[in-house]
Amino acid sequence: MKKITLIIGFALMFTQMFSQTPRILEWSIGEPQVTCGESVQICYPLLVTINDDSESPYLGTSTMRIFYDSKLLNNLSIQNVEPGYSAGTLRLSDPVLGGVFGFSSDEGVFAQFNVIDGAASSPIQLSASNSVHVLDFCFVVSDSASYPLCTPIVLDNNHLGKGQGIAQDDGYLMNDAGIVGTYLLNGDLGNAILADDEVVHYKWEDNGNAFDGTVNALEDRTGNTITTDCIQNVCGVDEEVCDGIDNDGDGDIDEGFDADADGIADCFDNCPDRANPDQDPDADCDGVPTSEDCDDNDPNNTNSNVNDADCDGVPSDIDCDDNDDTVTTTNENDADCDGVPTSEDC
Repeated sequence: MKKITLIIGFALMFTQMFSQTPRILEWSIGEPQVTCGESVQICYPLLVTINDDSESPYLGTSTMRIFYDSKLLNNLSIQNVEPGYSAGTLRLSDPVLGGVFGFSSDEGVFAQFNVIDGAASSPIQLSASNSVHVLDFCFVVSDSASYPLCTPIVLDNNHLGKGQGIAQDDGYLMNDAGIVGTYLLNGDLGNAILADDEVVHYKWEDNGNAFDGTVNALEDRTGNTITTDCIQNVCGVDEEVCDGIDNDGDGDIDEGFDADADGIADCFDNCPDRANPDQDPDADCDGVPTSEDCDDNDPNNTNSNVNDADCDGVPSDIDCDDNDDTVTTTNENDADCDGVPTSEDC
């Protein structure tokens, strides 16, 4: 009888331990949605999956923390929250952390808020095979942004703890718990279960550099922006102008603004009507560099002091007096340079 009791006891203990093994919630960012208008808005869908969708798992109340590039994106708002759920107070840091995450500048912002449980009225049914939409992170694109637009969204889940369970679900900042996700099973709304949270970042990857696990200095470097397959200018509101920026988002800069086809855009070319790929100084753009030009105010005077020291139009090797620009006689037809042509000179 005791043996039977012990066996049943161990079986119950094992069942409880197994049932308490935390499921994994994997958070990711879906395909950005662009809305055109006077200002361009981009919304990044927040998606979630669960590794085990038995026992009807629902999404509970969770804490979201993200970092984003505030030089390219601004005016963050939480939109399109799934019915029944809501977003708590949104808190934003000052822009200081961009360089740490490899953003376009040091302008990075840390944002956090709670996703408030709405399972009682409209539960978000979690799936192991499909990513489920939770809400959207929406931004206005900065006027200084150029296309293709590579805008990382770094979910606050320290990559050093990836795959190591709940105990390692830390964020990047000191005393930061990172993303905290919970789920409910079998409609039991009074028992939120803490998940093992993992993430898939958008346009960002850890760079493999040495990192002590806590962002506590601007010199820290956790990762890099991914610059492939970035957002194109689908709105087509920008017309290419000569300014060194890809205004129309086609991948080319200042196309159509190189009249002399020397590879230098007209707005940066010192002689836009004459090919000068090396950009040698040439004030009158006559093809003779300023340092050699006999008259750098007259584009019609292309004499060079390299082979005409007195700039009188007679090359140095035949000039009777290459120190006097008033003497234009040449030794080609005046061998003794006396001013009398050789054919007439006694």
